[in-house]
Amino acid sequence: MSTSRPALVPVRQIAAHELVVDQMRRALELGQFRPGDRLPTERELSDLLDVSRTTVRTAVAILEGDGLITVRRGRGGGFTVQAPQYDPAEMRRELRRNKREIRDAFDYRVVVETGAVRLAAERRRATDLTELRSLLADMDAAQRIGMADPSAQHTAEFQTLDSAFHLGIAQAAQNDRLLDAVADARRRMWAPVGAIFGRLEPNANDYHESILAAIENRDPELAAAQMEAHINDTRHTVESWLKR
Repeated sequence: MSTSRPALVPVRQIAAHELVVDQMRRALELGQFRPGDRLPTERELSDLLDVSRTTVRTAVAILEGDGLITVRRGRGGGFTVQAPQYDPAEMRRELRRNKREIRDAFDYRVVVETGAVRLAAERRRATDLTELRSLLADMDAAQRIGMADPSAQHTAEFQTLDSAFHLGIAQAAQNDRLLDAVADARRRMWAPVGAIFGRLEPNANDYHESILAAIENRDPELAAAQMEAHINDTRHTVESWLKR
């Protein structure tokens, strides 16, 4: 009989404002609100999140302190999303010190997103295909603009559409837990590595068309293979950036 103690640790009470910060930060990191967008008002956030306005104020103050939003008070005021400010050289040094984290983030994406796309190929509906096809067209346009004018704004716009496309695939899988896992996997990848992409890479939109075609043709194995190749292509791009 084992005499080792169970792996239990003290439980910390989580304040409501921390949960609000986490949910709002997740939405920002996934591009569901873009730089320049106005967030819902304090009252609207209170109703949407089912928390007090005091809790919303505390959460907003934290996000403002982190430079993720600006707060303008008074009539006509509100909360505006800000583009995060990074020092690319420092970010690259930090990522080089955390190579294990990068590896784990991409491994996580491969596992959950190949699973999601398999189910999407089996379960997709006509409305899913329409939405994904529309997103793909927007991504094509955003890439053309971003390659012609390599600004941080256009890069962020493409990344927003890219996240929407991948989350749309997860939604087509019709599994809420898997949708949450895909959102979390993408968040864990972009939190450490997204900052180094100050401009679009030529391969940013590769594989999306073939992934969607496999979903349309109800070919789960091909869809999964194309998704894995796409994620690993991004992995290799990140690794090449870190070597510069």
